[in-house]
Amino acid sequence: MLRPSGIGVLIAVAVVTGLVGSACNEVDEAPAPREAIVDPGAGAIRVEAASARMGLLAREVTATGMTSAWRDANLRAEVGGRVLEVTVDNGDLVEAGALLLRIDGSRQRLAVSGASARVEALEHDLELARTEYERKQGLVAKGSLAAAQLDGAKHAVDRAQAALDGAKAELGSARRSSKDAKMSAPIAGVVARRLVDVGDTIGAGAPVLDLVDLSKIRVRVGLVGSEIGRLDQDAQALVTIEDLGGESTLAQFAALAPAADPVTGLFDVEYHLDNPEGRIRGGMVATISLPLHKGGERVLIPRAALTRRAGKLAVFVLTPASDEQREGVGKGLERRVAELREVRVGAYGDLEVEILAGVEPGELLATSAQHALADAVLVEIEPPALANRHASAATPTGAAP
Repeated sequence: MLRPSGIGVLIAVAVVTGLVGSACNEVDEAPAPREAIVDPGAGAIRVEAASARMGLLAREVTATGMTSAWRDANLRAEVGGRVLEVTVDNGDLVEAGALLLRIDGSRQRLAVSGASARVEALEHDLELARTEYERKQGLVAKGSLAAAQLDGAKHAVDRAQAALDGAKAELGSARRSSKDAKMSAPIAGVVARRLVDVGDTIGAGAPVLDLVDLSKIRVRVGLVGSEIGRLDQDAQALVTIEDLGGESTLAQFAALAPAADPVTGLFDVEYHLDNPEGRIRGGMVATISLPLHKGGERVLIPRAALTRRAGKLAVFVLTPASDEQREGVGKGLERRVAELREVRVGAYGDLEVEILAGVEPGELLATSAQHALADAVLVEIEPPALANRHASAATPTGAAP
């Protein structure tokens, strides 16, 4: 068996030692970077951008709702019988108290006569019972009659009085039924539906016609909890009726629901508006611009800059790129690095949103292609001045992300 010579061992050790030393020297001279550097030669993502600014948000929120009549009266027959007269038709304007229809009241008149006769008979019975009671009281005072005999006479008086009271109640009911054979308008309004004709025989409780009062209109919209706390209830709101070609009018705050709708999670807010010409009808689509309380200056960004990551609101702040990363950028473009940053949002406006934390004034934000962006990705934009001018001309739409 051959054994390596001492010289060979020394040579082998020297070679291994040299290799290790060389590796160590190479690590010391070129340490691994702490962050991944995006290859400047790789294609950058083209995005639009806008700067965050300090300012006052337009304190207004827009919601869509439905109109409804000021009052509705769904009239039903109080008594049954044959319809003798109907004085109105669909679409007619009526004043409060105007005669609408008349039902045959002959049965009601007979009931009044019978009840009146019964009242007269019971009044006579009561008078006789009182006379008998008074007579017995005199005999008891003279000692000719035992006092116990008064109890029966007093009981007779009480029974006669109770019977008379019941008969008077029946007479009042009969008279009311006779009066109910004529139906008058309880409110001023428009006949929305006429459900009976002359000659129809109807029963008590049958629907006969519907009246609606359109002198004023109610508009109801639903708002989320964060919006109702900022609602300025003292200011008028602008209501636009889409079904009337975008006609607008002012409305006054009326009511706010004490609890959210269990299905939609929204709080109902009601506004009232005048409708002297009756052009606005119930069931029309209305867009209402709701005034909010004025606030102080905040950091404002375009709504289009907002995105969601892991269920949280965030933006992509575009930070300056290094000299190496700017190599090869196209003419008239600027290269930057996207930085994903979580933000805390305040109030929303039509075009901008308040940022309570996460963005500083003057920082540049991506307003497009956020779905393709990630932290540390290279982007290309037009110079900030030109990008801001484009962003101010844009009109972001839609709800908050």
